[in-house]
Amino acid sequence: MPFLPRPSRAELSSRPLHVIARDFPETLEDFRLHGISLAEVGDLTLDALEDHATILDRLEESTAWRPRTASA
Repeated sequence: MPFLPRPSRAELSSRPLHVIARDFPETLEDFRLHGISLAEVGDLTLDALEDHATILDRLEESTAWRPRTASA
């Protein structure tokens, strides 16, 4: 399985929540902390959620350890 590089803010905003959690498992705790049930709203994007900017900031922090480009 190839390593996925750090997602951009645009990528995090436009992907369905369940895809973010699948591709970047370090974000699961962020969803839990914000009371987001992926079983209920996993098909939505961040823009559909209240306080999406705060959640986006948190997801960006959680994925910041990843390099910007995929390693070969």
